[in-house]
Amino acid sequence: MKKALLLLLAVMLVGCSGEGTEKKKEEDVKKEEVIKEEKVVPVKFEEVDPESKATVEKFVKKYNVRVDFIKQYQEKGIEIAKIQEPITSELNKEENTLSQILLETDYKKHKGHYKIDAKYNEDKKIIGYTISIEGVPANELSENGEEWAEGIISTMAIADALGLNIDKYDEESDIAFDEENYTYTDPNTKTNVTFLYADWDLGKFEIKYDLSK
Repeated sequence: MKKALLLLLAVMLVGCSGEGTEKKKEEDVKKEEVIKEEKVVPVKFEEVDPESKATVEKFVKKYNVRVDFIKQYQEKGIEIAKIQEPITSELNKEENTLSQILLETDYKKHKGHYKIDAKYNEDKKIIGYTISIEGVPANELSENGEEWAEGIISTMAIADALGLNIDKYDEESDIAFDEENYTYTDPNTKTNVTFLYADWDLGKFEIKYDLSK
């Protein structure tokens, strides 16, 4: 009996030892994953694929020209912000893509803000742009919707800078308000434009401009 108990105890100790070893291995793996995450560093704009770098710089210049045009001819005095030149913002990892904030700013006249991002694939090649907008809820808008004007005009400036058919863009944008997720392809550039309007009644919406490959 004594031998049997000692044998059982020995087996239990081996089992506990093995369990402890497995736990230690799991902890070590988790630590390694954390270390790997900590080692993920932003990508400098200078490291972007040369052709893509030139494409983004050209987009920014065209966007800023459009901003100047709007400032000069906008009857209601609505002004939107320019994207900083030269571009200095870094690219940050987002799942299988890299994201670069080109512009993040508050509305100048009303409550709200918007952000323009450039999106790259893992090869650091530009694949598109996104604008995220947040303003007052729809039920707080005035009759002319001026409270959302800066964000909406910024989306038009992006469309113009990308060479999209503006009349088509405006038409599809109106249709998109009846959908939560609506995509169309621009006839001029083959850019896929996606309107994410699920929360537009809360004053939040996003538009993605996926460039043709």
